[in-house]
Amino acid sequence: MPPCCWQPRGGPSASRPTRPTPELDGNSPTAPVAGLLLAAGAGRRMGEPKALIRLGGQTLVERGMQTLASGGCRPILVVVGAAADQVAAAIAPTERQDGSGPNSAPVRLVRAARWAMGIGESLRAGLAELAGLDAQAVVVTLVDEPGLTSAAVQRLVSAATPADGRVLSPALRATYQGIPGHPVLLTRTIWPEVASWARGDVGARAWLRAHPGEVGLIACDGLGSSDDLDTPAELAALRDRPTSEDRPRPEDRPRDRPRPERRIMPRGRGGPDLREDTAMELSVIDNPDRHRYEARTSDGTVAGFVQYQRRGERIVLVHTEVLPEFEGKGVGSALAASALDDARARALSVVAQCPYIRAYIERHPVYADLVAEE
Repeated sequence: MPPCCWQPRGGPSASRPTRPTPELDGNSPTAPVAGLLLAAGAGRRMGEPKALIRLGGQTLVERGMQTLASGGCRPILVVVGAAADQVAAAIAPTERQDGSGPNSAPVRLVRAARWAMGIGESLRAGLAELAGLDAQAVVVTLVDEPGLTSAAVQRLVSAATPADGRVLSPALRATYQGIPGHPVLLTRTIWPEVASWARGDVGARAWLRAHPGEVGLIACDGLGSSDDLDTPAELAALRDRPTSEDRPRPEDRPRDRPRPERRIMPRGRGGPDLREDTAMELSVIDNPDRHRYEARTSDGTVAGFVQYQRRGERIVLVHTEVLPEFEGKGVGSALAASALDDARARALSVVAQCPYIRAYIERHPVYADLVAEE
């Protein structure tokens, strides 16, 4: 989803001083860009840790490491949690490599003690480990994105190490047909800030959404896909669609994949139903003239909205509505997450009059601290 169109007024890093432009030595014999592969999840919907799933003769964790290494990242950090010993055993042969080959790199295993609390903890653990290394930037990827390609990684690495060694944006993000996805590149200057925003099931996304002016978008059209792999049905569909390339093409991905964070309120019911449904790509903007956040499709059609009222340092989320033709496509959850992220960025307390927003906060306690005291 593209970054929301607001400017931050608050949040964990609201009063930070102006940071210097980071400099990366693109001619250094030690690559300044590390790779960070988040592979700690239990894969509850898949029925097993995704890192250990085999696809095309490789485990997904091996596949993710190879993608980062072939894209030019050195070293590679792999964050593990669920089935950590088995994942460590799966990558042990690669871990012993000295990084001398064209597509190999030194590997460091990072065990996230609090991995069960969500991807935010995995990201924090990885960034903490990176702080002790000399890398000046890191490319972050997820283990459940088998369509991600080394070409997309290389494009971000190249953008981070231009001829003059100066980076124009503290963060870079790949886009596919204009839609931001992975990989994401974070320069060292923002690691502490990104870590402070990461919590629960939210990784770098919160910081990226709150700082759109500091995120450079790198077009990666035709260089694979950052679609995630969540269910056995998706895995079976992917295995049943052979392609001439080792990595699956975006068009070979199943169209109706559900995502765990995409939950929507079906209209016409007595209360909110947070069942999982199919996701679609959306952009969410703040329309202050109409006092609402709007979810828009790629052609600009309004798919749903959250009506709000501003009352001093509070924002009242009054009503969530999804157009009938867009029900079951993740519009409600996208609106809720974006509205709450914006409230945090603006240091606003939230009054959740809308039943769906209240239920969303209950299911996503990372936002509970935003709720205004009565």
